[in-house]
Amino acid sequence: MTERGHESSRGDAVRLAEMQAALRAIMRFTEGGRAEFVTSELIQAAVIRKLEVVGEAAGRVSDGLRKDNSDVKWTKLRGFASFSKHEYWRVDLDLLWKAVEEIPSLDRMISRIHARFPAE
Repeated sequence: MTERGHESSRGDAVRLAEMQAALRAIMRFTEGGRAEFVTSELIQAAVIRKLEVVGEAAGRVSDGLRKDNSDVKWTKLRGFASFSKHEYWRVDLDLLWKAVEEIPSLDRMISRIHARFPAE
């Protein structure tokens, strides 16, 4: 593997780890369920911020990783980060909760991909 390829691989591993940490934080933040989520501005803000982290990290993984793992909706993840920052007033709590419900599945996919990288 070339030095450049190694850097890309290492960068992908770091980004995947960042995504995992953010996804797991969202799962912790929302353990109280939908009722607590919709009444807590703090939880909503924390979830939105962590989804932004997921989106930014998804946008920074290599094209090769995205291509090899097309089951992950990379573009959708990146799009949320941009949307929540630039059109924050349009964030809908019902749609946000639907995203929260998909987090465990996404976490499993990202974990599976990340497991292929050697531990540093």
